[in-house]
Amino acid sequence: MNPAGIRAPFSNPTTYVATALFAVGLVATAPQAYAQSAGSAASQAPTGLWLTTPYPEFSAQAGKNVSVPLNLANRGLPPQRVELGVDGLPDGWKWEIDGGGKPVAAAIAGSDGTVSLTLKLTPPSGDIGKSVNFAVSGKGSAEALKLPMVMTLAKTEPAKLTLEPKLPALRGTAKSAFDFQVDIKNDGQEDSTVNLLSKAPPGFQVTFKQGYGSQELTSLPLKAGESKTLSVGVQPPDNAQAGQYPVAVAASGGAASADTKLLLDITGRPSVSLSGPQGRLSGDATAGQERTFTFTLSNSGSAPARDVKLSASPPSGWKVTFNPEKVDEIAPGGTSDVGVSMTPSTQAIAGDYMVSVRANGDGASDNADFRVTVRTSTLWGVTGLGVIGASALMLAFAVTRYGRR
Repeated sequence: MNPAGIRAPFSNPTTYVATALFAVGLVATAPQAYAQSAGSAASQAPTGLWLTTPYPEFSAQAGKNVSVPLNLANRGLPPQRVELGVDGLPDGWKWEIDGGGKPVAAAIAGSDGTVSLTLKLTPPSGDIGKSVNFAVSGKGSAEALKLPMVMTLAKTEPAKLTLEPKLPALRGTAKSAFDFQVDIKNDGQEDSTVNLLSKAPPGFQVTFKQGYGSQELTSLPLKAGESKTLSVGVQPPDNAQAGQYPVAVAASGGAASADTKLLLDITGRPSVSLSGPQGRLSGDATAGQERTFTFTLSNSGSAPARDVKLSASPPSGWKVTFNPEKVDEIAPGGTSDVGVSMTPSTQAIAGDYMVSVRANGDGASDNADFRVTVRTSTLWGVTGLGVIGASALMLAFAVTRYGRR
């Protein structure tokens, strides 16, 4: 079926009735063509000028602009110039016919050509539910065209908001960046300024950004029928324990509101620290003698620290051992003591030396530089004094026996 509109009558009136087109003027065939049989007329293509629309009856909101497509079609005639207008609109209505993106008052339809037009209407506010009958008119060189239309003024729907996360749940550690993409849409017929709100567990920080922008938002404008993508960033505290944490996100504008829930699945992460005896990173030792220091491994993370191995980088000639050499597991918030035995070189001279102690586990590590003050053995001191004393006695004996020369 052809869309509603008007054209000049063609050879067979029966075909005109079947197409449900309002016809006036422009007969391109000979008068005797009306006497042809229906079968003969069906074999001939229709000829004439039409002004049509696919939407002769429609609804629109009062006070809002509405656009309706129109077509001016020429079939089998020479190029036709048609003056365009709108008749029957009440006072206060505004109208405009556009062609090629600009207002036009007339259009030329070439032979077997179609011109696309747009009728733009702006009804005044009020008269909700009222139906308005009007017509788009076209005046050619010989005949007039008329396209009846009906527009019903509907109530304007207020803003209606929806929030839809693309991925409602994300997994990571307390150090991870949780970025949710959330679509916000205004399904109503009124523009709105939307306020963005959130409710998160204590210590969790929530920020809103538009798309992949860098500017943080607290609100954004949203036109009727418009949709935007929000980037909702959630940063958990560093000490967040492993578990699932819900975050509520809401949007409100006027009487409209929407909300959705996001979920953070925090898997936990160990955090190992290594400290010396009583929190000190220094001690004393004697050259050539073993000295044991008690080091403490602490796990301040949110997951167990497993397979923590200890190692050291001592000065040349030193010996360092651990008891135990590996700690199988340290629970979150727990500690474990390790005996670190250091034996300075027998050739070490008195002074300060640095020993680097390291702890490496599954996903966590730490190191500490331990300063060792080395003292020489008292045995060597006594031996030295003995040598000095013996030398003095020998010198005294020689002087007494042989005297002075």
